[in-house]
Amino acid sequence: MSVAATAPGKLFLTGEYVVLGSAPALVLAVDRRARVEVTVSSGALIVESVADGTTDEISDARAGELPGGDARAVVAAVRSLGLGQLGGRVHVDTCAFLAGGLKLGLGRSAAALVAAAAAYLSARGQFTPARALDAAIAGHALLQNGLGSGADVAAAVHGGLVEVRRRGRELAVVPRELPAGLRVVVGWSGEAAATTPLLSRFVAAREHGAATLSQLGAEAERAAAAVVRGDAEALLGATDASGHLLERLGRDLDLPIVTPGLGRLMATARRLGAAVKPSGAGGGDCGVALVRSTAAAAALREAWKADGIEPLGLAVATSGVTLG
Repeated sequence: MSVAATAPGKLFLTGEYVVLGSAPALVLAVDRRARVEVTVSSGALIVESVADGTTDEISDARAGELPGGDARAVVAAVRSLGLGQLGGRVHVDTCAFLAGGLKLGLGRSAAALVAAAAAYLSARGQFTPARALDAAIAGHALLQNGLGSGADVAAAVHGGLVEVRRRGRELAVVPRELPAGLRVVVGWSGEAAATTPLLSRFVAAREHGAATLSQLGAEAERAAAAVVRGDAEALLGATDASGHLLERLGRDLDLPIVTPGLGRLMATARRLGAAVKPSGAGGGDCGVALVRSTAAAAALREAWKADGIEPLGLAVATSGVTLG
């Protein structure tokens, strides 16, 4: 018997880096989905990745270093569920998270991890979103050497817009809605980023950015409160301030949070009056902008195209992890 699950990608609206402490993150699930199909049997674990073009044969998923690519997320899910002795075949499709073979920065690994955890739980008749989230949080710690917040897996499980706070090893996740009238516009820098090395460097040097991180935390709180009130202007202000503060944090810590491609993306958006920032840890990947109208969104997409930035046609994924 085969079982399958899909899970959406994500964008960080606010809260990068400071979510590793006590500040909230606003994370939006988007309609790029990872699909994982699991067939359990005896023998080795075979992971086929469409996006990577690879087939990994893993004799014992309980031990050794995690493999690369999509197989890494599958093995992390297997270990987090204590199923390392199981074999079988796993088919993974994360092609929607790539452009020209490069990652877009939409949470590919988190989506694959959540989908894999859900599929395995379903195969055992144990699937619930809460169990999938617990397994994915544990698996995410394996993927990012314990450095990540897990906010992206929360968005992949729940869908929509969520506010995420870390409480020790657990996540508090609350569904939210964007204030009326705002549009989210996403551009790709053309530069693929590796999140874990950036987080490692951040952890090693963050004391040098304490003042900036404090301000980032305050803006994350302002953004979360704005969403609760439905205050579009306050959310725009907090998003814009967060973009400037992430640039400053990069200078404080000598981290490439805002790369040349992201810098060009953000400068174009600011010229048109948008609130804009990197989505996630930076180092490339996507920038996310908030604007006040459909016309403003269309104008920004055209301006990005003229400046060599690729707009991404994304919509909110109202459903999170889904079986079948």
